[in-house]
Amino acid sequence: MTHFPAKTDLTHQEFWRGLPTLQAEAVQLSPGRLEYKMLQVTGRDLLIFRSKVAPKMASTIVPHQDWMVLMVPVDWLGDYVFNGQLARPFDVFLSGGPDGYSTTGERRHNLALGVRKSRLRDVCANLSGRYIGDIALNDQRITLGSDLGTRFHRRILKTIEASLDRCIGPGKFALDAVVENDLFSEIAGLIIAKTIDENAFSHLDLDPVRVVRRAEGLFEDRTTNPPSIADLCKAANVGATTLHLCFNEVYGVSPIAYSQAKRITQARSAFLAAERVPPSVKDVALSLGFTHSGRFAKRYRNFFGESPSETLKKR
Repeated sequence: MTHFPAKTDLTHQEFWRGLPTLQAEAVQLSPGRLEYKMLQVTGRDLLIFRSKVAPKMASTIVPHQDWMVLMVPVDWLGDYVFNGQLARPFDVFLSGGPDGYSTTGERRHNLALGVRKSRLRDVCANLSGRYIGDIALNDQRITLGSDLGTRFHRRILKTIEASLDRCIGPGKFALDAVVENDLFSEIAGLIIAKTIDENAFSHLDLDPVRVVRRAEGLFEDRTTNPPSIADLCKAANVGATTLHLCFNEVYGVSPIAYSQAKRITQARSAFLAAERVPPSVKDVALSLGFTHSGRFAKRYRNFFGESPSETLKKR
């Protein structure tokens, strides 16, 4: 979404006015023009913000006790720190504690979701089958990895884009109730998979490396016909959620993302293998389960910054 119909030139008091916050303050830490750009999409129990600010800023926010925040940093210059934790690409920060959160960063572009805790607990309980009192929404970092992180970013941006025809004020738009329900379920599913299930997983007698190695064995056996998630689960003898948790624990990416990266890497090795007769691009692609040469070449270029034929010329 390139269009950003934001409200600009706000003070930080105006930026947070009318939101469910008990405290909101900001300190500019570096020279530069202070210009907030903020777009807000408002539902009954869910608020979405897309914001940009240029100078290095330190901010402290304490939400209302029945609200929590999911902060989704998109890009920034230098370090972005959330509650003392240095952000990495595709991290999401969950803040639900009574002390709120503090951030520091420069040239920030953030997506943030304000979520009513009571409703989120209900949705998590319904989806997970757990007793609602067992669901703690504590401060924590959620590491999504590139695959899931990209999908989550796009999901939020598409929700914003779909709301732009429901303007309710400068830089403010209404969130459709059906869309809000769907997004609540997606957020709850994310929290269940990455926090509730992960916490439960940490208490199981499971070695993530051993699970991953069992799944990797199937990658080697099924080179020309890449295995599905169901195939990998069967090979590793775990469910889909645990499989994803293990791959994210070991490699920081999903099983499918790892499989694709592995095959692309193997293709490059095949192109550069000096002891062999130079293979054709098509033969290598087919041998690794890429049946569409055009898509293979595009993915290869996106990965390595050059085409397969350019790699072959380096032999």
